[in-house]
Amino acid sequence: MFQFEIYKQNFWRMSASLLAVLGSFLLGCTKTENLHDVQVGSFAAPPDVVAIKLSKYVPQQGNGFQHLYVSNFSVKVENNQLALSTSRDSLSDSMKQQLAADYGFTVGSAESAVRFFADLLLFSLGVKLPQQYLLHCSSNLALSTSNDALIYTDTRQAGSPQEFLGLRDCEKTYMGLNPKTFDYSGNGIPDYLKLRCGLNPLNKNDAYVSTAGDGVANIDKCKRNVPIDQNFFSQPSQTFAYQYSSQVSADGTMEFDINNIPILNGGADNFIAFYFVESDLTTNAETLTSAFTILKGGMSGKTLAIDYWGTSANNLLNQEISLP
Repeated sequence: MFQFEIYKQNFWRMSASLLAVLGSFLLGCTKTENLHDVQVGSFAAPPDVVAIKLSKYVPQQGNGFQHLYVSNFSVKVENNQLALSTSRDSLSDSMKQQLAADYGFTVGSAESAVRFFADLLLFSLGVKLPQQYLLHCSSNLALSTSNDALIYTDTRQAGSPQEFLGLRDCEKTYMGLNPKTFDYSGNGIPDYLKLRCGLNPLNKNDAYVSTAGDGVANIDKCKRNVPIDQNFFSQPSQTFAYQYSSQVSADGTMEFDINNIPILNGGADNFIAFYFVESDLTTNAETLTSAFTILKGGMSGKTLAIDYWGTSANNLLNQEISLP
């Protein structure tokens, strides 16, 4: 797990006012070419997988398609194995258990240690229990002005609480981001996904370098759910990497096929997130649409047919897709 390099000697003297991320990921790797042979190394057993056929996509008027990100938030690739993330926040259950003594994390929630602060953010910044009292999120900053979070009712937990997967305004403010935008650096990756992928939301360039030095840009690994520090051509990476393809249908809409999406528990309660990033054809301003679906059991080997949800201004963001 990559962590932000921050000047903690300065941070810990701050009160609960603005926390700026003062450093960045040290992504000094240079791009290398012609590393396309599958590398010999640790072996990963093939996981159960599903495929998704996403049809009838049309960009909003005046926009062009830029990126599609699909991710199973319920699983995490760790040590060349597929690990369960009950909290769906990019921290596996085993990782949260290991970090519990230092951070106060529990397995079930994405914000288990500090109210309105993601466990993933606390871990990425290295904010442990003795310093967590410095963090405060006022009620007027507790939501997402850019509306880029996925918010859902977690029926697995007692009382069916609402869970928030994203960055709240207060978190973006502490990080030095703009709460009004979903992609601070404008490199096409939503800020929350950058954090999940081990990238720095403040840094525009780290999406297009290769942290592993294998010639595959970090943005492509982020899309395909391969750890950015792992050789893309290794057997484990090839085993777990999503496979994207697209085509234009006869009616002029776009169709996407996403294959080899790893699942656990036969897919039961696996949380699949979708993000489309578009850009204005005149100004290049970015627009986001987002959705999620929660799988049922018995899904291994199946192809899920989903129609694009963003058919009007009222259903562009945080849409739950119901499957039969």
